[in-house]
Amino acid sequence: MENISAFPLERSPECEDWEEISHEELDAILDTVSEGKAKTFLGVIRNGSFCQLEGWFYRIRPQS
Repeated sequence: MENISAFPLERSPECEDWEEISHEELDAILDTVSEGKAKTFLGVIRNGSFCQLEGWFYRIRPQS
């Protein structure tokens, strides 16, 4: 699977107000979905897009 541990992550229920999420929290969420869904999710995030999972949108935090 894609390794995104080097990137700070954020999530949002509506793609407006983003909050930080730890990799440990995300790993716990990914443990509840199928391996195929987790691989797709990580690949999309790693490529710089945002992706929805379990009612939240996730992205790599933009550099400011």
